Amino acid sequence: MSIKAIIIESSKDYRSLISHHLQTHWPDCKVTQYDPDEAGRLSDDFSGAGNDLVVLGDPLGAESGLDWLRQFRGVKGFPPVIMLGDGDIPSIVAAIKSGASDYISRANVSHKALIEICEAALDSVDAGVGSRSSTITNGFDIPELKGFQIERCISRGEIASVYLTRDMSSGRDVVLKVLRQVPDSGGGNVVFDRFLREFDLIGRISHSNVVSIYNLGIADDHAFIAMEYCSRGSLKRRIRIGMYADRAEDIMRQIAEALGAIHELGVLHRDLKPTNVLFREDESVALIDFGLAKQAHLKAELTGTGEIFGTPYYMSPEQGHGESLDVRSDIYSLGVIFYEMLTGHKPFEGNTAMAVILKHAREPIPRLPEHLSHYQPAIDKMMAKRLRHRFQTVKELLEWYPATA
Repeated sequence: MSIKAIIIESSKDYRSLISHHLQTHWPDCKVTQYDPDEAGRLSDDFSGAGNDLVVLGDPLGAESGLDWLRQFRGVKGFPPVIMLGDGDIPSIVAAIKSGASDYISRANVSHKALIEICEAALDSVDAGVGSRSSTITNGFDIPELKGFQIERCISRGEIASVYLTRDMSSGRDVVLKVLRQVPDSGGGNVVFDRFLREFDLIGRISHSNVVSIYNLGIADDHAFIAMEYCSRGSLKRRIRIGMYADRAEDIMRQIAEALGAIHELGVLHRDLKPTNVLFREDESVALIDFGLAKQAHLKAELTGTGEIFGTPYYMSPEQGHGESLDVRSDIYSLGVIFYEMLTGHKPFEGNTAMAVILKHAREPIPRLPEHLSHYQPAIDKMMAKRLRHRFQTVKELLEWYPATA
């Protein structure tokens, strides 16, 4: 892959380090190293043209990198900006709110972390995801939804796509999950019924740690669910940056509370993973994406007996092998996420999905570092291979856990 990147950073060492990682991963990568202390502030007419990616330091000597970022994000078509900073939470939040595609701490610059962030930013451009200041008007059949101004595409799928929009009546940001087809337009009733079921499932849940649903609408051949916008990103980004153990524990509890609320309605999430855990402006957790959620009493023909859903890294052994599921499968997935929050890496990895699935089923639960060993009993009981050895309910988890932490 041939890309062009510009690194704007006061430290020569960090400019060289970032350049090395980019050119190691992409040997044909053309990197420009820009020293703001020596060359001064880039002019207002700097458009980023010719670059696919910008890595921007903060601070930049005596200047704030956020000022540069805001200047860049005001330019239409400006390439994605990865912020490089000191890693404190206020700086991360400020960078993301100012339009950075992602953020990486200087203390946590590793080849894997940096490349994952850069690839995600480049993929977002390929998928037509623009900056918050731009509106996507081509490359995809954008629906004309009365009362909503589409600001950007968050994600795009075969069946549904997700957009950040402005609700013109209230002035608030709203996320729309838009189904591309409704019955009579070629999609069939099954997909539409699943879409309606997702609205019904989340709409019946009233809990502070579950995303709020505003309404369901149909316009022309599009159906959409309107839900709250969680402005501070996903748990995946927090894990990549790193977090303190007590914060990981707090997030785990909030996710567990959300799972308890949906389990009480006879619903399984079945796709619990860091990207489905978002943060609101007040830093509270909101569980999202019930696209794979299934009412426990529904018959197997709705999904196909033995069909595997979810993400292998977070699947319980029984889910990975297409067996029947209950609430304990979601608890297992929560254990995987808790382990990843504590350590910064997944408990099981492999070159193929099946390799990961087999490790979940056969390999021992990995041990936490000594300074985190007091969390091991909770991890062991969440991720037990045998169902009877796991927490049987989220309530049991939340009641048992304080005594061991």
